[in-house]
Amino acid sequence: MFRPLTGLPDPAPRRSRTAFLMTAAISAVSLVCAAAVWIAAAEARAGAAERLRERGDDFLELYLLHLDEIVRFRFTDSAVAYLAVAVLFAALAVAIRFGPQWSVAATGLLSAAGTAITAWFGVTKLADGLPLGDWAAYELTALLHEAAPAWYAPADHLPLIASAAGLPLIAVLLAAGHARARSAERDGADLKW
Repeated sequence: MFRPLTGLPDPAPRRSRTAFLMTAAISAVSLVCAAAVWIAAAEARAGAAERLRERGDDFLELYLLHLDEIVRFRFTDSAVAYLAVAVLFAALAVAIRFGPQWSVAATGLLSAAGTAITAWFGVTKLADGLPLGDWAAYELTALLHEAAPAWYAPADHLPLIASAAGLPLIAVLLAAGHARARSAERDGADLKW
């Protein structure tokens, strides 16, 4: 691409700033939510373990082992998945702002695939439940959700909502910007986006 006034090569692609800002915002939201879910895991585990100790159950040690597995499954795995989504969207933001056209397409596809995998992971968690099929798992899961901070639920769902709503909109913004740039090149007009 060339600068319209000077005719010199333009090193920075002229792409939608809105798409760049939206992609960076989704990355930031996913990163903050990953940290929040990670923090909630420790708080929920400590609260649930304290309630189990107060009950004085004979199976306390077994319950605590189950509790660790549930925390990993319900909290830690989600935090790692949201961190991966944050990295993918950060790469997409950099590609939109500075990369060549093929890098935007490649990282866009990777971001969509990463979001789809994370969504599939979340849906299977909800549909299949825990890998532990006994009654203690349901009781311990209920204890964990009671002991989790109030902001855990929004932090757990926000990255999926932001990604699912943002990816199509980013694609539309980039396609509209590309079409506008093509028509401006044909007309010989200055690019203003």
